[in-house]
Amino acid sequence: MALVRRFDEVAKITVFFVGLAALLFCGRADLGPKVFDVTKYGATGDSESENAQAFIQAWNAACQSNGAAKVVIPPGTYLSGEVFFVGPCNCPKPIIVEVQGTILAQTDLSEYPNGQWFSVADIDGLVVTGAGTFNGQGEASWQYDSCGRQTVCNSPLPPSIGFLNVSNTILEGVKLVNSKGINIKVADSHNLTFQNLDITAPSNSPNTDGIHISNSDQITVKSCNIATGDDCISKGEGATNIVISAGRCTPGLGAGPLLH
Repeated sequence: MALVRRFDEVAKITVFFVGLAALLFCGRADLGPKVFDVTKYGATGDSESENAQAFIQAWNAACQSNGAAKVVIPPGTYLSGEVFFVGPCNCPKPIIVEVQGTILAQTDLSEYPNGQWFSVADIDGLVVTGAGTFNGQGEASWQYDSCGRQTVCNSPLPPSIGFLNVSNTILEGVKLVNSKGINIKVADSHNLTFQNLDITAPSNSPNTDGIHISNSDQITVKSCNIATGDDCISKGEGATNIVISAGRCTPGLGAGPLLH
Protein backbone atom coordinates (compact mmCIF):
# COMPACT_ATOMS: atom_id res chain seq x y z
CA MET A 1 0.00 0.00 0.00
CA ALA A 2 2.86 2.36 0.81
CA LEU A 3 4.27 1.72 -2.67
CA VAL A 4 0.89 2.58 -4.24
CA ARG A 5 0.64 5.81 -2.24
CA ARG A 6 4.18 6.70 -3.29
CA PHE A 7 3.28 6.11 -6.94
CA ASP A 8 0.19 8.33 -6.60
CA GLU A 9 2.26 11.15 -5.10
CA VAL A 10 4.81 10.96 -7.92
CA ALA A 11 2.01 10.94 -10.50
CA LYS A 12 0.38 14.02 -8.96
CA ILE A 13 3.68 15.89 -8.90
CA THR A 14 4.31 14.96 -12.55
CA VAL A 15 0.86 16.16 -13.61
CA PHE A 16 1.41 19.44 -11.71
CA PHE A 17 4.68 20.20 -13.47
CA VAL A 18 3.34 19.20 -16.89
CA GLY A 19 0.41 21.55 -16.34
CA LEU A 20 2.67 24.33 -15.15
CA ALA A 21 4.90 23.94 -18.20
CA ALA A 22 1.85 24.07 -20.46
CA LEU A 23 0.65 27.29 -18.82
CA LEU A 24 4.06 28.89 -19.15
CA PHE A 25 4.29 27.87 -22.80
CA CYS A 26 0.84 29.26 -23.56
CA GLY A 27 1.69 32.47 -21.73
CA ARG A 28 4.78 32.96 -23.85
CA ALA A 29 2.83 32.27 -27.03
CA ASP A 30 0.24 34.91 -26.12
CA LEU A 31 2.94 37.54 -25.77
CA GLY A 32 3.43 37.63 -29.55
CA PRO A 33 6.63 38.75 -31.28
CA LYS A 34 9.44 40.47 -29.42
CA VAL A 35 9.32 44.23 -30.03
CA PHE A 36 12.41 46.07 -31.21
CA ASP A 37 11.56 49.73 -30.57
CA VAL A 38 13.82 52.03 -32.61
CA THR A 39 13.97 54.53 -29.74
CA LYS A 40 15.78 51.89 -27.68
CA TYR A 41 18.51 52.01 -30.33
CA GLY A 42 18.90 55.79 -30.23
CA ALA A 43 16.13 57.06 -32.51
CA THR A 44 14.65 60.44 -31.57
CA GLY A 45 11.34 61.63 -32.97
CA ASP A 46 12.09 65.33 -32.71
CA SER A 47 12.11 66.01 -36.50
CA GLU A 48 15.74 67.19 -36.29
CA SER A 49 17.97 64.29 -35.19
CA GLU A 50 19.32 61.86 -37.79
CA ASN A 51 17.92 58.36 -37.22
CA ALA A 52 19.11 56.12 -40.05
CA GLN A 53 21.62 54.17 -37.96
CA ALA A 54 19.10 53.63 -35.15
CA PHE A 55 16.61 52.21 -37.67
CA ILE A 56 19.27 49.92 -39.15
CA GLN A 57 20.44 48.70 -35.73
CA ALA A 58 16.89 47.91 -34.61
CA TRP A 59 16.29 46.03 -37.87
CA ASN A 60 19.52 44.04 -37.60
CA ALA A 61 18.73 43.01 -34.02
CA ALA A 62 15.23 41.87 -34.99
CA CYS A 63 16.39 40.13 -38.15
CA GLN A 64 19.04 38.12 -36.32
CA SER A 65 16.86 37.21 -33.33
CA ASN A 66 15.78 33.61 -32.75
CA GLY A 67 12.10 34.32 -32.05
CA ALA A 68 9.27 36.15 -33.76
CA ALA A 69 10.24 39.81 -34.15
CA LYS A 70 8.65 43.20 -34.78
CA VAL A 71 10.42 46.51 -35.38
CA VAL A 72 8.35 49.45 -34.13
CA ILE A 73 8.75 53.11 -35.12
CA PRO A 74 6.55 54.78 -32.48
CA PRO A 75 4.69 58.11 -32.75
CA GLY A 76 6.98 61.06 -33.43
CA THR A 77 8.70 62.67 -36.42
CA TYR A 78 11.97 60.99 -37.39
CA LEU A 79 14.48 62.56 -39.79
CA SER A 80 16.46 60.02 -41.78
CA GLY A 81 18.85 59.55 -44.66
CA GLU A 82 19.55 56.19 -46.33
CA VAL A 83 18.23 53.12 -44.50
CA PHE A 84 18.94 49.50 -45.44
CA PHE A 85 16.77 46.63 -44.21
CA VAL A 86 18.71 43.64 -45.51
CA GLY A 87 18.29 39.90 -45.02
CA PRO A 88 18.26 37.02 -44.97
CA CYS A 89 16.85 36.92 -41.45
CA ASN A 90 17.13 34.25 -38.76
CA CYS A 91 13.81 35.05 -37.06
CA PRO A 92 10.64 33.14 -38.00
CA LYS A 93 8.66 34.49 -40.95
CA PRO A 94 7.33 37.07 -41.29
CA ILE A 95 9.37 39.77 -39.66
CA ILE A 96 7.11 42.78 -38.98
CA VAL A 97 7.85 46.49 -39.27
CA GLU A 98 5.16 48.71 -37.74
CA VAL A 99 5.33 52.40 -38.64
CA GLN A 100 3.33 54.53 -36.22
CA GLY A 101 5.13 57.85 -36.62
CA THR A 102 6.22 60.06 -39.51
CA ILE A 103 9.58 59.55 -41.21
CA LEU A 104 11.07 62.60 -42.94
CA ALA A 105 13.68 62.21 -45.66
CA GLN A 106 16.80 64.34 -45.49
CA THR A 107 16.59 67.07 -48.14
CA ASP A 108 20.35 67.05 -48.89
CA LEU A 109 20.86 64.63 -51.81
CA SER A 110 24.42 63.88 -50.67
CA GLU A 111 22.79 61.85 -47.87
CA TYR A 112 21.85 59.23 -50.51
CA PRO A 113 25.16 58.02 -51.98
CA ASN A 114 23.56 54.71 -53.05
CA GLY A 115 20.50 56.35 -54.59
CA GLN A 116 18.13 54.86 -52.01
CA TRP A 117 16.02 56.09 -49.11
CA PHE A 118 14.48 52.94 -47.57
CA SER A 119 16.00 49.91 -49.27
CA VAL A 120 14.56 46.45 -48.50
CA ALA A 121 16.63 43.60 -49.94
CA ASP A 122 17.14 39.83 -49.81
CA ILE A 123 14.19 39.07 -47.55
CA ASP A 124 11.67 36.23 -47.66
CA GLY A 125 8.67 37.01 -45.45
CA LEU A 126 8.04 40.62 -44.39
CA VAL A 127 5.05 42.70 -43.31
CA VAL A 128 5.33 46.50 -43.24
CA THR A 129 2.22 47.94 -41.63
CA GLY A 130 0.85 50.81 -39.58
CA ALA A 131 -0.80 54.19 -40.03
CA GLY A 132 2.48 56.10 -40.24
CA THR A 133 3.89 58.25 -43.05
CA PHE A 134 6.98 58.28 -45.26
CA ASN A 135 7.49 61.92 -46.25
CA GLY A 136 10.15 62.18 -48.95
CA GLN A 137 10.24 65.99 -48.85
CA GLY A 138 10.65 65.84 -52.60
CA GLU A 139 9.70 69.47 -53.14
CA ALA A 140 13.30 70.38 -52.26
CA SER A 141 14.71 67.98 -54.89
CA TRP A 142 12.38 67.90 -57.91
CA GLN A 143 14.33 70.70 -59.57
CA TYR A 144 17.24 68.25 -59.94
CA ASP A 145 15.24 65.62 -61.82
CA SER A 146 16.64 64.96 -65.28
CA CYS A 147 14.04 62.44 -66.47
CA GLY A 148 10.83 64.42 -66.59
CA ARG A 149 8.38 62.48 -68.74
CA GLN A 150 10.88 60.07 -70.31
CA THR A 151 9.66 56.48 -70.27
CA VAL A 152 13.13 54.97 -69.71
CA CYS A 153 15.51 56.94 -67.54
CA ASN A 154 17.65 56.45 -64.46
CA SER A 155 16.48 59.23 -62.19
CA PRO A 156 19.09 60.73 -59.85
CA LEU A 157 16.39 61.06 -57.19
CA PRO A 158 15.93 58.12 -54.78
CA PRO A 159 12.66 56.21 -54.48
CA SER A 160 10.97 56.31 -51.08
CA ILE A 161 10.93 52.51 -50.68
CA GLY A 162 12.80 50.04 -52.86
CA PHE A 163 12.24 46.27 -52.84
CA LEU A 164 15.05 44.17 -54.36
CA ASN A 165 15.06 40.37 -54.31
CA VAL A 166 12.16 40.27 -51.86
CA SER A 167 9.45 37.61 -51.67
CA ASN A 168 6.26 36.84 -49.74
CA THR A 169 5.88 40.39 -48.49
CA ILE A 170 3.03 42.78 -47.64
CA LEU A 171 3.13 46.58 -47.47
CA GLU A 172 -0.11 47.94 -46.03
CA GLY A 173 -1.74 50.94 -44.44
CA VAL A 174 1.08 53.47 -44.60
CA LYS A 175 1.10 56.82 -46.39
CA LEU A 176 3.76 57.96 -48.85
CA VAL A 177 3.93 61.72 -49.41
CA ASN A 178 6.05 63.81 -51.79
CA SER A 179 8.56 61.18 -52.79
CA LYS A 180 11.76 62.53 -54.33
CA GLY A 181 11.53 60.03 -57.17
CA ILE A 182 9.43 56.91 -57.64
CA ASN A 183 7.41 56.17 -54.50
CA ILE A 184 7.76 52.37 -54.47
CA LYS A 185 10.22 50.56 -56.73
CA VAL A 186 10.08 46.78 -57.10
CA ALA A 187 12.75 44.69 -58.84
CA ASP A 188 13.66 40.99 -58.98
CA SER A 189 10.91 40.12 -56.49
CA HIS A 190 8.12 37.57 -56.11
CA ASN A 191 4.71 37.51 -54.44
CA LEU A 192 4.36 41.04 -53.06
CA THR A 193 1.08 42.66 -51.99
CA PHE A 194 0.49 46.40 -51.68
CA GLN A 195 -2.81 47.23 -50.03
CA ASN A 196 -4.62 50.17 -48.42
CA LEU A 197 -1.81 52.58 -49.28
CA ASP A 198 -2.21 56.32 -49.74
CA ILE A 199 0.42 57.65 -52.19
CA THR A 200 0.34 61.34 -53.05
CA ALA A 201 2.46 64.06 -54.66
CA PRO A 202 1.61 67.26 -56.58
CA SER A 203 0.51 66.86 -60.20
CA ASN A 204 3.61 68.71 -61.42
CA SER A 205 6.13 66.59 -59.49
CA PRO A 206 8.39 64.79 -62.00
CA ASN A 207 8.88 61.03 -62.18
CA THR A 208 6.93 60.29 -58.98
CA ASP A 209 5.33 57.03 -60.15
CA GLY A 210 3.24 55.44 -57.43
CA ILE A 211 4.59 51.92 -57.91
CA HIS A 212 7.13 50.83 -60.55
CA ILE A 213 7.58 47.09 -61.14
CA SER A 214 10.32 45.34 -63.14
CA ASN A 215 11.62 41.76 -63.39
CA SER A 216 9.07 40.62 -60.81
CA ASP A 217 6.01 38.40 -60.71
CA GLN A 218 2.85 37.85 -58.68
CA ILE A 219 2.46 41.46 -57.63
CA THR A 220 -0.93 42.45 -56.17
CA VAL A 221 -2.09 46.04 -55.71
CA LYS A 222 -5.47 46.51 -54.06
CA SER A 223 -7.47 49.26 -52.37
CA CYS A 224 -4.73 51.85 -52.88
CA ASN A 225 -5.24 55.57 -53.43
CA ILE A 226 -2.57 56.91 -55.80
CA ALA A 227 -2.44 60.55 -56.88
CA THR A 228 1.03 61.61 -58.06
CA GLY A 229 2.79 63.53 -60.80
CA ASP A 230 3.42 60.51 -63.00
CA ASP A 231 2.04 57.00 -63.60
CA CYS A 232 0.03 55.44 -60.82
CA ILE A 233 1.52 52.00 -61.52
CA SER A 234 4.21 51.53 -64.16
CA LYS A 235 5.33 48.24 -65.62
CA GLY A 236 8.94 47.74 -66.65
CA GLU A 237 10.70 44.92 -68.44
CA GLY A 238 10.11 41.44 -67.01
CA ALA A 239 7.05 42.32 -64.91
CA THR A 240 4.43 39.56 -65.04
CA ASN A 241 1.25 38.49 -63.24
CA ILE A 242 0.31 41.92 -61.91
CA VAL A 243 -3.17 42.06 -60.36
CA ILE A 244 -4.81 45.41 -59.57
CA SER A 245 -8.17 45.76 -57.84
CA ALA A 246 -10.41 48.19 -55.93
CA GLY A 247 -8.02 51.11 -56.19
CA ARG A 248 -8.28 54.79 -57.03
CA CYS A 249 -5.95 56.50 -59.48
CA THR A 250 -5.99 60.26 -60.02
CA PRO A 251 -2.80 60.74 -62.04
CA GLY A 252 -1.18 64.03 -62.80
CA LEU A 253 1.42 65.27 -65.26
CA GLY A 254 2.23 62.85 -68.07
CA ALA A 255 0.34 59.92 -66.59
CA GLY A 256 -1.47 57.32 -68.55
CA PRO A 257 -3.87 54.63 -67.36
CA LEU A 258 -3.74 52.95 -63.97
CA LEU A 259 -1.13 50.48 -65.25
CA HIS A 260 1.25 52.00 -67.78
